[in-house]
Amino acid sequence: MNKKRILAVLSAVFLTACGGADPATLSKVSAGGVTPAAGEAATEKTAETEDAVAPVKEEVIAAINSEPGSGWDPVTGYGQRYDPILQSTLTKAYGGEISNDLAEEYFVSDDGLDWTFRIRDDAYFCNGEKLVAGDVAFTYEAVRDGGTSLDLSNIRDAEAIDDTTVVFHLNSPDYTFLYTTYKVGIVPEAHYDGNYGENPIGSGPFKLVEWEKGQQCIWEYNEYYYGKEPSIKRIVLLFMDDDAAFMAAQRGDVDLVYTNQNLATQTIDGYRMEAIESIDNYGIIFPTTMDEGKTSEDGRPVGNNVTGDVNIRRALSVGIDREALIRDVFNGYGIASYSMCDTMPWFNEETALNAENSGTDKAIAILEEGGWIDTDGDGVREKDGLKAEFTLFYTASNANRQAMAMAIAEQAKALGIAISPEGGANADFNDRLFTTPYMFGRGDYTPNEFYLMNSTNTRGAGWSNSSFYSNPDVDRYMELAMGSRDLEDVYKYYKLAQWDGKSGASLIGDAPAAWYVRADHCYFVRDGLNIGNQPVQPHCANGQVALSNICDWYWE
Repeated sequence: MNKKRILAVLSAVFLTACGGADPATLSKVSAGGVTPAAGEAATEKTAETEDAVAPVKEEVIAAINSEPGSGWDPVTGYGQRYDPILQSTLTKAYGGEISNDLAEEYFVSDDGLDWTFRIRDDAYFCNGEKLVAGDVAFTYEAVRDGGTSLDLSNIRDAEAIDDTTVVFHLNSPDYTFLYTTYKVGIVPEAHYDGNYGENPIGSGPFKLVEWEKGQQCIWEYNEYYYGKEPSIKRIVLLFMDDDAAFMAAQRGDVDLVYTNQNLATQTIDGYRMEAIESIDNYGIIFPTTMDEGKTSEDGRPVGNNVTGDVNIRRALSVGIDREALIRDVFNGYGIASYSMCDTMPWFNEETALNAENSGTDKAIAILEEGGWIDTDGDGVREKDGLKAEFTLFYTASNANRQAMAMAIAEQAKALGIAISPEGGANADFNDRLFTTPYMFGRGDYTPNEFYLMNSTNTRGAGWSNSSFYSNPDVDRYMELAMGSRDLEDVYKYYKLAQWDGKSGASLIGDAPAAWYVRADHCYFVRDGLNIGNQPVQPHCANGQVALSNICDWYWE
């Protein structure tokens, strides 16, 4: 049987937006693989058995902790934090290094306003229709106008010159635009409508063939995929919370489980623990302005008189024992974090802490030089009659953030700072977003993350610059980065924005945020399943991010 025929038999067992099948032919899912339907596939397997050739295992069952609320639709946000798999993107950016995917090459005009991408001529959607530059242009304009967290407002328009050439016309020069091109999965203009999220048609290595909302979805290999053919031809994603997924692994029902750092300390017969490095940074976002009675554009109060003092922020940035947090909160599954850029090419290593610029004594010296003294002996420092005390908000449903808030509050006592942790839902915190410090997580493969959290232009823009941080020098460096035609210059200016020797948006500078831990992402993996060389994983991982290199997975 030829390759195309084999693929046809495999893909015929499930209903899909890219094809259909009689429900009677549906195969049963099991931890050991797929039971073939009657007919040709079963006949071939029998023949293989007679020849004493072991069947090749081609299925993976993975338990992840969430599914996309608005469906598998890049226009509404799917895949903007991890590889969409069902769709392909112009580039990839694993670990912060840009490489080609749909794009074969790109060119930038002298004024930095026009970005031309040549796309490959052998890309097809899973329905067999060719992917053309018009689909790319349509997708980017749809995402720009769709109101997701990905800001594409600098795109004036996207123009398909021919089937393999698309030009993005920008409103202003921005060399970091390249770092948006790995975030947008391409959809077919001719088939995009309001139902796309439930019936996606993409050009990635896999296609959706079944989705039971809240339960599971099934992906199969897209025989039209232009890239490396994976050894894994079928993926079953089970949507489970951590405890349910752990029990499923104990029963042997799954091949891979995304889990938390508490359960990661357990052992399960037949499985190994793989802790994958991430840029999933945990820390505190501080209001950086004083409370002067000002409000944001939408009327919310702004400012905090304690954290508005840079000395408080710096002390809490350098005086907290990160190794203790890693040990006590994350059970050893993490690495000390100093910024949201750690490990990325634009990280300024001068801002990392060492024995000379960190520790309790260093933090106390910062506070006392800044005028924060415990004059009444109650253990809490004061300045001009104001106590060094504040509320620290955390998302109550996130156990790591809760535990970190409690641990940091305990450590801060030694500095003479009183922190009162308060848990709740994010919606409960909305009116206090610009006045109250909160535990936060962030980190991605793009310098745009740093821009969003530290630009004067983004103050008060939702969860981005909720610190209301503003530094003209930082803004100038980021503008220089955006206007630079060389990536090395982009990196150089972003490093200067973190610290130029005098100031910057880093923990040794203005400290608008104190980042403490980069949490490992933990997976129980069935013995015999090789998940390849995993890239550093971004924030907002739900387990699906591990599939980014699915074409390198195989059963040993």
